[in-house]
Order: sequence, then C-alpha cells, then structure tokens
Amino acid sequence: MTKKNNSSTQKTDLDPEKILSYLSENPDFRKKILEQFDLSSRDSGQDTISFSSKKLDSVSKKLSQTESKLTELIQNSTDNSRLFEYCHNLILALLDTTDSTSFLKALSHSLEHDFKFSDHHLFVFCDQQTAINKHASFIQREKLEQQLGGIISSHQPTLGILREQEKKLLFPDNHLAIGSAAVLPINNEQPIAILTLGSRDQNDFRSDLETNFVKLITDVLSRLLPERVIPNGPASGTTG
Repeated sequence: MTKKNNSSTQKTDLDPEKILSYLSENPDFRKKILEQFDLSSRDSGQDTISFSSKKLDSVSKKLSQTESKLTELIQNSTDNSRLFEYCHNLILALLDTTDSTSFLKALSHSLEHDFKFSDHHLFVFCDQQTAINKHASFIQREKLEQQLGGIISSHQPTLGILREQEKKLLFPDNHLAIGSAAVLPINNEQPIAILTLGSRDQNDFRSDLETNFVKLITDVLSRLLPERVIPNGPASGTTG
C-alpha cells in the first residue's frame, strides 16, 4: 500500500510549469524531444505513406514520359511537314528555270532562306575547273577525290563533323562557321556532282539522321543538272 501511495504521489509531483521551465532553459534537450516525436509520428504511418508516395511518383514519371514523347512526335510531325513544303517549293522553282544562272539562283535561295543552312556549295564534275558563282563551281572529280577520298567516291550521303581540311575544301568561303555538314553525292548513271550543306550547330547533321528529304533533292538535281548546268550534257571526264 505504501508503494502504491508513493507511486501515486510521484505522478502528482510532475509540475507542468517546472517541465516547461526546464525545456526553456535547455533548448538542446527540447530539440531532441521534438525530433523524437516528429519521427514517431511519421513512422506510425510509414508503410502507407511510403506506398502512396511511390505510386504517385510512378504515375507522375509515366505522365511526364508520355507528355515528352507526345511533344516529340508533334515536333517531328511539324518539322517533317515544313521540310516537305520546302522540298516541294524547291522542286517547283528548279523546274521553272531555263538556264544555269536561274537554276543556281533558285537552288541557293531555297537552301539559304527556306532551309536556312549556314552555307552550301555545289561541285559539278567537269574537265574544266572554275568558279561559277559563290556557291557553285566546276571541278575535276579525280582531283577532288584525291584530296577527300571516300567522301567523294561514296554513293551514300556523309553526315557529321568534318575535319578542318575537308571543311576548307568543301566550304571554301565559310569553313570556319561550319560545325557539322552533309556531303550529298549526285549521280546520273555515274557521279556528276556533290552538294554540300553546312550548319553552325555540331548536332544538326549526324550519321543517324534520316536522309529521305536530302535524297529527294539530290534525285531531282541528278535529272536537272545535265541539261541546266553541265556543259554539253552529262559531265565529261567523270568516268568511274
């Protein structure tokens, strides 16, 4: 009975004012107590909160990925529509030309103002070697192939970052501004020319890019160049 009374007395001896006073005088102890209570309150529903949080994070990530893919598809569709329009307009403009001057002017205008390439150059294979204008020139294929090797002999487009010497040869007036480029062979039973397209951005032309649109342009050029630009029809001195 004595123990019970003592125990009862001990409980009633807890003075709230003294506790508050002690906590005020000992802020570190008070901080530890508050941290303990905060942790215990979070831990009491930890499993439920953790599951809900993970599920919410998963849904948010999936929504974000779906939104990103949808945005990319819309952007690609818009870009493709724009490229198709540019190609369509270029082809019509080239078909309307009647001579070398108007043909090359129409080609340069489209590549510069519609496609907005930083630079371009059309090398037409011929026995003579002379500049036609700022963006076009006649050149001997064998000589260019000796200097550039596989880039010229390849029948497939070359896309990517060129070496400094290659840029100097393929973009004679603006090589310092070229970050990446496309070198496009133009063939009509045999190689008759190459068209180079340059961009300041190193990522604009990459080896993994689709080449459907540039192939459409080179296919049209392969049929129109012989009668519009190349002297005496198909390029002479370009066998092989």
